[in-house]
Amino acid sequence: MVDSDARPLVLRAMTLRERVADIGRFALLPDYRAHPLGWGRAAALALLAVFAFDVAFDTLIAELVAAWDAKAGFLPEPIEFNTTLAEDLFSFLLLAPVMEELVFRGWLTGRIAALRFALHGFAAMGLMTAALYMPGPYQTAVSLAGVAAVFAGLIQWSRTRDRDTDVPAWFTRHFHWVVWGSSLVFGLIHLGNYEPLTHPLGLLVVLPQTVGGLLLAYTRTRLGLGAAMAHHAAFNAVFLAADYGWW
Repeated sequence: MVDSDARPLVLRAMTLRERVADIGRFALLPDYRAHPLGWGRAAALALLAVFAFDVAFDTLIAELVAAWDAKAGFLPEPIEFNTTLAEDLFSFLLLAPVMEELVFRGWLTGRIAALRFALHGFAAMGLMTAALYMPGPYQTAVSLAGVAAVFAGLIQWSRTRDRDTDVPAWFTRHFHWVVWGSSLVFGLIHLGNYEPLTHPLGLLVVLPQTVGGLLLAYTRTRLGLGAAMAHHAAFNAVFLAADYGWW
């Protein structure tokens, strides 16, 4: 076990060049960090730098994949959801950033209490995904079971978070696989926003989300869960503004 309550190292603020280099190192081989940078001016600037890098890099990836698709035609079409602006604002700026960060990255501290919550979160995700493919009468019941799994996980976490703070050795040893795997799953769940795939290369449609998940893991590890939620919400705000043609 790793003592997660050990005294953290004093982290100095990075320059922009150092921050970008650190993002690159993390993407190539994610490394465990028990204690994020304390919130303040340095952390705010770091969050701004990671967010700007995320928007620029994901936009570049999306444009390159779209250019390839224009010649080969392998990407699935997005599903048009009949939602109002108020519903989109709630979903994109509040619900998704909070719930997805809790499920996919809230437990990256590796503490046993957090890992238990992760099991509840992924079980909930499985139930909600299964509900999409079930007959109407069962969809609501299975979806509610998924919601119940999340709340059960939160209750258990709140009762054990101050007690079960050890980090298993296997978690830190295999942290890079944990981050890569969770980022891949995070990307793949966004296939639900598109029509069924007709070509294996159609998976590239969620490459920006997969890379975005990796960068959100960096934010979570280096700056904390609240920063990751803010990063996620800000990115969704940019996407939503573009989708509504606000610029």
